[in-house]
Amino acid sequence: MNLEKELGRLLTTAPREVGEGVVLGTGISDGFSVFESLLGPVVVTFNPLGVSAVDLLSEGFEQRFEQRFQRGLLEARPPRGWNDLILRALEEGTPGALPVDLRSVTTFQREVLEETAAIPRGQTRSYGWLAHQTGRPRAARAVGQTMARNPVPLVIPCHRVVRADGQVGHYGLGGIHNKRTLLRVEGALG
Repeated sequence: MNLEKELGRLLTTAPREVGEGVVLGTGISDGFSVFESLLGPVVVTFNPLGVSAVDLLSEGFEQRFEQRFQRGLLEARPPRGWNDLILRALEEGTPGALPVDLRSVTTFQREVLEETAAIPRGQTRSYGWLAHQTGRPRAARAVGQTMARNPVPLVIPCHRVVRADGQVGHYGLGGIHNKRTLLRVEGALG
């Protein structure tokens, strides 16, 4: 698949309106739309429970989603009122009022991601700090794995979580370069 051709198709095809009783409500498929972000075009997937994933627009995003979540994808418009919430979440790096579907994570991972969502723009926290905040001070490595598996990066700002020694660490949404870019834009990295 040619990425430019696919981007053109996604941006020019009229997506379906998501409503009650549509396939998205059955749990068989999630909808997706393409949005611009600081990292370029991203695919935001959603279902009636909330935004379920964020991925860079690249070849194979549909297969990656289906493999990870065991659901299909349909191109669709987000539910009424979510478009602005998605754009704001991508820009500010926090879900705010945007519903987020975290069914794909464990209870521990949910706690870590909820704590991560509260990290203010322009600030960072360490993996160990997050482990301590969730009542598991020895779980810094598990926090790192949670950040790597964050289904909604950019919405839940895992890029704001760094190593205890101040090094940036890894980033699952396109690598360390993207993490540094986001932290520089937010003023958290010199």
